[in-house]
Amino acid sequence: MRVSTLLLASAAAFATTAASAADLPSKKAAPVEYVRVCSTMGAGFFYIPGTDTCIKIGGRARYEFQVGQTFARNDASTGSRTTGRIYLDTRTATEYGLLRAYTRFDISRRIGQIYSGSSARMGIGFTGTSVDYRGQAQTEVALDRAFVQFGGLTAGRTESFFDFYAGDLEYIGTTAGSALTTNMLAYTASFGNGFSATLSVEDPVERRNGVADLAGLGFVGLNPYYSYTGSGVPDLVGNLRVEQGWGSAQLSGAVHQVRIGQYAGVGTSAATNGLSPDAKWGFALNAGVTFNLPFTPGDTLTLQGTYEKGAASYIASNPFGIGTIFGAGFGGLGNLVLQDATFYATGPTSAKLDLTSAWGLTAAGLHYWTPTIRQALFASYVKVDQPGGAVAAANALAVGLGGTTVDNPLRDFSYWTIGTNVTWSPIKDLDIGAEVDYLRLKANGGPLAVNGAIATDPFGKLYSNESIVVGRLKIQRDF
Repeated sequence: MRVSTLLLASAAAFATTAASAADLPSKKAAPVEYVRVCSTMGAGFFYIPGTDTCIKIGGRARYEFQVGQTFARNDASTGSRTTGRIYLDTRTATEYGLLRAYTRFDISRRIGQIYSGSSARMGIGFTGTSVDYRGQAQTEVALDRAFVQFGGLTAGRTESFFDFYAGDLEYIGTTAGSALTTNMLAYTASFGNGFSATLSVEDPVERRNGVADLAGLGFVGLNPYYSYTGSGVPDLVGNLRVEQGWGSAQLSGAVHQVRIGQYAGVGTSAATNGLSPDAKWGFALNAGVTFNLPFTPGDTLTLQGTYEKGAASYIASNPFGIGTIFGAGFGGLGNLVLQDATFYATGPTSAKLDLTSAWGLTAAGLHYWTPTIRQALFASYVKVDQPGGAVAAANALAVGLGGTTVDNPLRDFSYWTIGTNVTWSPIKDLDIGAEVDYLRLKANGGPLAVNGAIATDPFGKLYSNESIVVGRLKIQRDF
């Protein structure tokens, strides 16, 4: 009886304690939400926790070192650039189709030969400290891409829909063609079987390549009293494109407004003071084709032809900088100009705005010697034709200022280049390689005088041809 009584009492006490515990609030651990792979969007994508949006995060670290010929003692014979890149790619499947947002930033530090005056077109450049006599040290922050895609709509900043081959196989970028990112609003219609068409409204200011002013007593862009006005009509760009198993091809065109006005009255001639000519419409056309070659997987051959009139950046906006109004950096011929137009006097009270034209051909091929070693070979030719009346006016102005026609850098010229690079990728997304380019520039219509342009040359030396050899080493890791 004592044992039974003890057991019953213990059971009663346990039941009471359990009931009391059941009345207390419980603290269960929150469920763990693991990151899920989003394989439907491709490699590297994962779901943002708590959403149905997939994201991919990546970037790049790149080092480059360049060696090239110099034309004066003070010129930089070497240069380097280090670039850091980060990008975000987000994609969401909706009932209306894919919604995508993409952002990519590049931050570069470049010195010496790789210093570039194109930063005003590409991004924000900050001059570095302890620079040489030409200030050739620069940090650049560039918003390279930032766009939204929804269905066929593209809105934001990305590469122009005019572009086809944009120096894609090159380290330095010396061939003819367009390689420009810009602000745009575009719509692409897909017709099936790889065919598509795009109509794009793009920023006109980044496409401006300058206007040479002769009527306002400026001289080929120096001290210009007549220059581009503020942003007006956007560039209108369109293309027709096909992508299939054999490769791809594209026809593209662009319309660019050249509209100038007087923005400084001091020093302008009485004949043209206050004169603003009617706007002119420049244009550019491009045709390109890329073939997938049967020799080794990855082998390609690209052929491209470009023509422009009054829209020089569509043929010369490569990173090397041959397409600036200030010339091509070829020593004695470095002040030849490739501008959109020239403004010059045609009489005592009249003036004219004439457009510059240029055409260019480019070929580029890629071959994989082994799965980890590939080589690119590329070449390009460009012919620039200045308006005849503008050349005559520039000759007269040069003589009027006490010189001769050989002092006139506003003249026709031709440019060609050939280069090759070899890249070794011992592991995926790691590139180690070197490139060598040969470039040649020739002024037409006689020699060109460039007094004191090359420190070691006699004063008043005349030039007709100039060439340089440039080499670059690149080490790059993408992730």
